[in-house]
Amino acid sequence: MLVQRSRCLLILLTASLLVCGSCRLLIAAAAPASEQPPALGLAVQPGGMLIQDISPGGRYDLKEKTGIGLTVFNRDSRDHTYLLSTHRPSEVGNRRLPSGYFDIPDPSWFRFEKPEVHVPAQGSVEVGMYLEVPGDERYHNQHWSVSVGVVGKPGPGEMLTLAVYPRFEIETTPATRAELRLRPAGEIGLAPSVVVFSGLAPGDRREAEFVLCNNDRRHRAHRYDFTILPEGESGDGRRIFPSAGYAWVPGTSWLRTRYPSVWVGKGRSLAVPFRVKIPNGLRPHAKGWEGIIFIKREDGATGFVRVVIKTDTLSPAGVS
Repeated sequence: MLVQRSRCLLILLTASLLVCGSCRLLIAAAAPASEQPPALGLAVQPGGMLIQDISPGGRYDLKEKTGIGLTVFNRDSRDHTYLLSTHRPSEVGNRRLPSGYFDIPDPSWFRFEKPEVHVPAQGSVEVGMYLEVPGDERYHNQHWSVSVGVVGKPGPGEMLTLAVYPRFEIETTPATRAELRLRPAGEIGLAPSVVVFSGLAPGDRREAEFVLCNNDRRHRAHRYDFTILPEGESGDGRRIFPSAGYAWVPGTSWLRTRYPSVWVGKGRSLAVPFRVKIPNGLRPHAKGWEGIIFIKREDGATGFVRVVIKTDTLSPAGVS
């Protein structure tokens, strides 16, 4: 499992919680740390995370696997208790997901070691996080987002509390269409979601393919356009983050799909060929490079395939 922090390590958000009888209205708004009241403040670390290689049917202790837990910082001069919860991003107003990601089907798959945490004044507490995706083969090749809620627990007579909703991206293990008996889940089904190349030399060219499934529940045919994203930027202010240890391919010419777009009939699947070409005079980079084949449906739905070019066996041109 690969994990990286996809945003600032420490973020500070404020929210007002109005309590009136049994009715509660939550209004959250982000603000720079410099604009926060000096005596009040709630912060969490990490402020965002990319969690990869999650196998359906496995149970992951993120602290054990990665050394990362959720740390809650209380910047106030008083002790506070914070309630911990998980949500589909769309349920908490976080609708601008990174391109190619969808709401996690069930937020309960992501949980904490305890439902609330008491943090002393000017102190911090770390909480363990767990992820368990059901053992359904359709959940390979998925790109999901989950919002984590850290909300102050109102004390007697309190009308104001703080809340923060960092968002984590989750990617499950890739599997080819031949390895699956069932179609991958999601509006845009992909198999595999990651294509790996090893043993390439400068000047080499190689071809591969992925399968694109039209899983639109409205049973309509769709057009899908393909773009190679420059450094994960999708052009709308949102970006996809690279896998830990990999650099973005230096140029979009490294990757090319055979067709710029395809039509896929309702409930049908189509193999999409593409090629990777390594330029001459290449200087290897650490673990290797990664590129994104971005997929956009004519109605705005998006998906993507990661293309990984490893350098562990990269050798001079003409030598294998």
